[in-house]
Amino acid sequence: RATDAEAEIKVRLGAEYGEVLEYAVVDIIHEQEEGLVDPGGTAVAVGGARCNASDDAACHEFTIQFVVTAPLESDVMAISAMDVDRRITTTYVNDGVEFTGEPILPARTAEFVVKRGNQHPAETVRLVQEDRRYDVWTDQDGFAWTRNSYGSWLQLTHAGFERPPDPGVSVMTRIHDGFAGLIEAERERALLVFDSGSIEKTVGGSFSIDAPVRTERLTPELLALLQSEEARAVRHLQGGR
Repeated sequence: RATDAEAEIKVRLGAEYGEVLEYAVVDIIHEQEEGLVDPGGTAVAVGGARCNASDDAACHEFTIQFVVTAPLESDVMAISAMDVDRRITTTYVNDGVEFTGEPILPARTAEFVVKRGNQHPAETVRLVQEDRRYDVWTDQDGFAWTRNSYGSWLQLTHAGFERPPDPGVSVMTRIHDGFAGLIEAERERALLVFDSGSIEKTVGGSFSIDAPVRTERLTPELLALLQSEEARAVRHLQGGR
């Protein structure tokens, strides 16, 4: 919205009545919290022009030249016009606006004290804004910071943690850095004593033998149990349960 603009250039015009109505620049006003637009680099010109190429209707053409000292948070620009009766029209330029080059505006700075724990001393953090569009700041140690919607500082990057190696001891536990190497060394020593790889055999495929069973000697209970076990074996061989 135009009311959320970071910088605003207002041009007040005055009518000069004569044979043809003309306008003159009365005042140029810059409204901005930061010096994003250089007030000394703004120039405004007013002149007559044809409204379009199809007819001879007369219009007025306004040219505004200005210098942006730092990239804005948004590329959107708005052109607004208001007459003496406060009738207003606004045109938004949402495409084709690009800011290039290094910022001329001095970077903003901030400073605050942080205490990272009850047993830690308070330390002063000094920040310099590196990117005003995305609100990224850098402290004196090179770490990046930003702010949330409530204005609280949030650290984005931290120092990498490198765990020091455990000292060498004669008896190691499972949490020691060298425990895995100790296990591998013992495995190599065991292979020098006995290597079972030379006598390992491969298991062949499964086979089955049908043997005749004299069912006349089986009781009904035993016969039902054999049939149940046979069904379980079949399901096991087929990959079932």
